[in-house]
Order: sequence, then structure tokens, then C-alpha cells
Amino acid sequence: MRKTNCKYQLSVKKINIILLFLYSSVYLAQNWKLELTSNVYLRTWKLNTKAIEEEKEISGATIKLYQNGKEIDQTTSNSEGEFKIMVPPNGEYYLIVSYPGCNAKRMAVNTQNVPEGIFTENVKPSFKITGGFIMVKPYPGINYSELSQDLIRVEYFSNKKAFDDNPKATEKGLSIVSKIYSAEDVLFKEFCSTNKSGDIALEKPDCPLAKQLYQKSMALIPGEQYPIEQLAKVGDCLKEIEERKKKAEEAALAEQAKKEEAAKAKEEAEKLAAQKKVEKQEADKLAAQKKAEQAEADKLAKEKAKAEKQEADKKAAEQKNQEKLAKQKEQSLKSKPPVEKTAEDEKKLAKKKADEEKARKQKEGLAKSKAEDEAAMKADYEKKMAKRKAQEEEDEKRRLAYETEKKEHDAEMDKGNSKYKIPQVLGKDMYKENIQKADTYFKTKRYKEAKQSYEDALNIKPADPYATKRIEECTKLLEPK
Repeated sequence: MRKTNCKYQLSVKKINIILLFLYSSVYLAQNWKLELTSNVYLRTWKLNTKAIEEEKEISGATIKLYQNGKEIDQTTSNSEGEFKIMVPPNGEYYLIVSYPGCNAKRMAVNTQNVPEGIFTENVKPSFKITGGFIMVKPYPGINYSELSQDLIRVEYFSNKKAFDDNPKATEKGLSIVSKIYSAEDVLFKEFCSTNKSGDIALEKPDCPLAKQLYQKSMALIPGEQYPIEQLAKVGDCLKEIEERKKKAEEAALAEQAKKEEAAKAKEEAEKLAAQKKVEKQEADKLAAQKKAEQAEADKLAKEKAKAEKQEADKKAAEQKNQEKLAKQKEQSLKSKPPVEKTAEDEKKLAKKKADEEKARKQKEGLAKSKAEDEAAMKADYEKKMAKRKAQEEEDEKRRLAYETEKKEHDAEMDKGNSKYKIPQVLGKDMYKENIQKADTYFKTKRYKEAKQSYEDALNIKPADPYATKRIEECTKLLEPK
């Protein structure tokens, strides 16, 4: 009996061990967590007459994991901007990355629809968000409302047997970010251009205009230091102008006093000269009176002699005139010349014809010039439209080629997946990680970072045609226009 009990106890113990092993296996299979890793960067702008971008990894960024609006986990980025957070299975979650003074970024994570037993103690799911989260402070007049949407969505793909980002959701998120970057670029250009115009006005110097321009810059982006510092210089400029104006007024007053003193001295001199003139006039008047009396006597004598001479000349002229009239009458009777057109009339007629011909030619020339101008403007417009259409077609070809090459490249990279293949961790497939990072940079128009990542991929896989072609495109886009 004791022997039988012993066997029974051993069997029960063996069954318990088997059940414990099965329970542990099921527990591990159903209690995996997705390891989500990425980096956080802080992008700042130095704005004066140019917009200079600075970007670096930041520590202390807050990363919170939510489910149904409830926070379930939280972490922060380290000194190198890196963070890691574990996402539970069988749920729909979203992640919010924030940093003081900056716009928050949001992404979605779906850990549902994962087959049982796909992940074990030795095979754990993970996903690295290539490119990281870039934190930027908000600028006035820019619409950041779309940042409340998911910029990326991570979910399980049965064909890959691994977690990856949803291409459509990622494309939508990149479009939102690109639109915000474009709006910020327009604001920065206007701000820097206004500062540059203010500098030109200050150099002239046109201090009131410079002040108006710097105040406009401060209204565009409040808190930027450059227009504030330049306004201090404008204050010095206005003060200098005020001092020059004051000195000019003082000089004008001194000049006015000098003129008044000179005018007073001149008035005294003129009074003295007038008095002497009156005395001289009295003396001249007496002398003139005596002279007039003598002249009157001489005049009477001359008039008498003149009257006698005129009477004699009149008689002689009448005699001579009668003789002339008689002679003219005799000549007119002998011949009467015909009336002819004078040379003056012919000259006037010729001038009139020349003026009419000149007016006709001017009218024809104006009509011809107008027609030529209209034809030139039409040809120039058609040329510009053709050039724009050709550029749009070239851009569309390039976009389609890029999408085709990316699909082919992604398909090539996905070949050879094993049944339990998962995304490679950092250091195991650096070529693929660099290509993914470069593609993300390229989509967001960060061509400098994209070129560096493609070059890193090319170092791992020399003569790779995809990376080589992308480097050429980045180099072309980075060239100054």
C-alpha cells in the first residue's frame, strides 16, 4: 500500500511539473511586449537677416503611452536623446512626445492581431522609429492643429511576421509635417527680408523707416532678439539726428542775429546817405533852376529858327511830291504787269504737303509698333507656359520614378524573410536601417541628412545602385539655385 501511494505521489508530482511548464510557455507567449525605441531632437532657428537651423539630441523629453485616453506608461529621453518604452499586447495605443515650449508629436501603436506563439522568450518584438521626433517651438500665424493627428502608425504585418509602420499613415504624417515646414519657411523669409531692409535703411541712414521695419519684424515673430537689438541702434541714430537738428537750429538763430545786426547797421548808413542825398538834391535843384531858365531862353530861339526852316522844307517837299506823282502816272499808263503767284505761296503749299505726309507715316509707324509689341508679349507668354509645363512633367516623372524604385527596393530588401523573422536591432542590419532613415529624411526635404545616411549605406554595401542614385539626387537638390 505504501508502495502504491509512493507511485501515486510521484505521478502527481510529474503531472504538476508538466502543467507548470505548459503554464509558463503560455504565459510567455501571451505576455510579450513590443519594445519601441527612437530619438528626440530639438530644432532651433537663429533668425536675423538669414535663417540658420540648429539641431541636436535632447534629454528630458517626455514620452507618454495612452490607451483610451488613459496614461499607462511614461519615460524620458536620455542624454543622447534616446528612449525606450514597452507597449503591451492586444491593444490600440497612442504615444505622445513632448518637450517644454515645443509642439507635441503623436503616433499610434496597434499590438492586436498577433498570432499566438509567434513571439517567445528568445524572439521578442521590437520597432525603431527611424528619423526620431523633432521638437520645434511654435511660431505665430502657423497652423499646427494637424499635429494632433497620428504622424505614424505602427502595427503587426502578417506577411512580414513583424511590426512595421503603415505606409499610408506615414505618408499622411510626412505630408502634415512638410506643410508646416513650408509655412514656417515663408514666415522666416519674410522676417529675414524685413530685417535686411531695416539694415539698409539704418545704413543710409533713414532712421524712421528702419524703426518701422524692425517693429514689423517684431510683430511677425515676437521675442526674436535681432530686431530688438537693431531698434537700440535706431534709437542712437534718432538721438544723433535730433542733436544735429538742434545744432542746426542754434546755428540758424546765430545767423539770424548776425543778419539782424548787419541790417541795423545798414539802415543807419542808409539814413545818413539819405540825408546827404536830400542836401545834394536841394543844391542840385537850385543849379537846375538856373540852368532851366537859360535853357528856356535857348529853346525859344531854337524853336523860332526851326519853325522858319520847317516852313521852307514843307514847300519844297510839296513841289517834289507833285513831280513824283506825275511821273508815276505816266509809267502806269505805259505797262500793267500780270498778277503772278509769289514764291512765298509756293513755299507754304510745299510745307503743308510735307506735314501731311509726315503725320501719315507717324500713324502707320505707331500701328506697326503696337502690333509688334503685342506679338512679342504673346510669344514670351507662350514660352513661359511651355517651360512651366515641361518642368511640371519632369517633376511628375521624377516622383513616379522615385515611387517605383522605392517599391522595387523595398521588395528586394524584404526577400529572404524566414518564418520567424523580426526587424533587426541596431548593428545587425545597418544597411537597411540607413536606407530607411535616408528615405525618411528625403521625404521631409532634409536632403543633407538624407545624403549622409545614403553614404553610410553605400559604405556597408559598395556600388549599391539605389543608394548611389539617391546621393546624386540629394547633391543636385543641395546645389544653390
